[in-house]
Amino acid sequence: MTTTVNAVDSSEVAVQERIARLEHDFGDLDDPGNPLGAQQFLAADGRGLLLPAAERLLDSFGLNAEFVPRELGGRLDRLDALARVLRVVFRRDAALGLGYGLTSYLAAVVVWAAGTARQRQDTAALLLGHGRMACAYPEPPQGNDFLRNRLTAVPDGPGYLLSGRKEALNNAARADATVLFAHTPDGLSAFLVPGPLRERDGGGSVRLLPRRPTVGVRGCAVQGLAFDGHRLEAGRLLGAAGDGTRLAELVFPLTRSAGLSMALGCADTALRTTTAFARSRRQRSPASLHSSRTRTALVNAFADLLVCDCLALVATRATHVLPGESRTLGAVAKYLLPTILNETMDDLSIVLGSEAYATGGSYGIFHKTARDLPMLGLGSAGASASRGVLVDRLVRLSRPVGAAAEAAEAAADAAGGDGGRDGLAPLFRPFDAELAPCRGGEDSLLGSLEESARHAEGPLGAAAAVLVDQLRALREGCAGLGEAVGPRAYALADRYALLVAGAACLGVWRHRPAAGFLADPAWAATALSRVAGRLDRTSPRPPAPSTDRLLAELLHRFDDSRSYDLYATAIGR
Repeated sequence: MTTTVNAVDSSEVAVQERIARLEHDFGDLDDPGNPLGAQQFLAADGRGLLLPAAERLLDSFGLNAEFVPRELGGRLDRLDALARVLRVVFRRDAALGLGYGLTSYLAAVVVWAAGTARQRQDTAALLLGHGRMACAYPEPPQGNDFLRNRLTAVPDGPGYLLSGRKEALNNAARADATVLFAHTPDGLSAFLVPGPLRERDGGGSVRLLPRRPTVGVRGCAVQGLAFDGHRLEAGRLLGAAGDGTRLAELVFPLTRSAGLSMALGCADTALRTTTAFARSRRQRSPASLHSSRTRTALVNAFADLLVCDCLALVATRATHVLPGESRTLGAVAKYLLPTILNETMDDLSIVLGSEAYATGGSYGIFHKTARDLPMLGLGSAGASASRGVLVDRLVRLSRPVGAAAEAAEAAADAAGGDGGRDGLAPLFRPFDAELAPCRGGEDSLLGSLEESARHAEGPLGAAAAVLVDQLRALREGCAGLGEAVGPRAYALADRYALLVAGAACLGVWRHRPAAGFLADPAWAATALSRVAGRLDRTSPRPPAPSTDRLLAELLHRFDDSRSYDLYATAIGR
């Protein structure tokens, strides 16, 4: 019997009920007779569309309520819960999760953070009425070239005149409202622009640019908008003029970690598809479960998904319990998770062989997922921008801060030690209240690493010891770093991100349930060994009993149709 990472309180029960309902409504992805099955999603992807039946299902479910705070009539009060609900959608189709869900959330979160009472109420009504939103975040200097372009807004009476281009927006043509960041005389500013924006709007001052074909998430309509003196009436500004940069920094912790946590649903489908393939092979096939290479690839993928989920859990909960550190933890998740997930897809593709390139049939969903996952790491706060946040953080890591017990207690809250919603700080603090500055020295998670390692024994203790040694090396490396940014700083940022992921795994294990799979140290030993191996290739591998335990759990979850994350959620039924 598997046990979830959270204690079951009323809030957690409600989350589980919503997930169960959505899974039941979608049905079995592998059922060829299911109108919401894999073959239907593949066909829609081939046409460059979101599956209409799936959109109608999400309308009926009221998915947009997941993006609206409870005080405005929605269901949003826990970022980790939001991500878990959206995993159900991403498990079927990343384009559906992005196009119907995540894009609207990315826009709405700016309104929740800085909008007036009227703007918040209007946006809530729009979403609860099944409306869509789009967003164009500012592009950091070290961000992705994919979205690099500029908007300007010149004051004109009580409003503004908007000019410039944004080359690639999801939902640009379908959005009922769009959040845009534009340069004004006061600095970067955010605006809530009503839609849908069409060329006929504003006397020809808006032009919808041609749709951009993409390798992945083909169902998402990615296209640009060009403005030429488009009038923005009074009341469209979000926050004060010139507050755009500060506002973007405020909401990035709410967007970086949530989106990648949702994407674990894609990786879940890839692992499940590969497991089905391996089980169908004959005994002598090198891709069968009788092959040690295949078994190792499956166990490693399962362990990597658990690592990613531990980090995603800590990063999403940090927005509640460690707000001053949530910017860094969100950047770690945005930087590290795409790397691990893409490596996992590469390893699984070796097991599938030529079937990894199939565009239809039983294994076509793997190829689609392999195309979709890299797209989810793009955006204004991509890997380069996130690594920049980590490098900036490293100059303050040369000395530990506070007692280890205090750091461990703070990290415990982020790792789910308090159970569910009770005691969590509000997700959307007033915009006028700045995020608490991150104190000098180490963050709570790294500060808890040595204390957590003292509680680990056996194979888990051996892997934890590698992390402790690497933490000491990180401190020494950061001591002479200075303000200069170069290859050495980037290498230290990589090490820092992995240590944070390892500390997250230890934190989740320390606050594990009393029984079930998560109570067994085998999963934590294997997951931590995966992290340690990336830090030091000479680190010991987990013993056979630990990997055998993970393989048995992986096959049990396959047979019982349960997810490959910390929650072992029943899927498709």
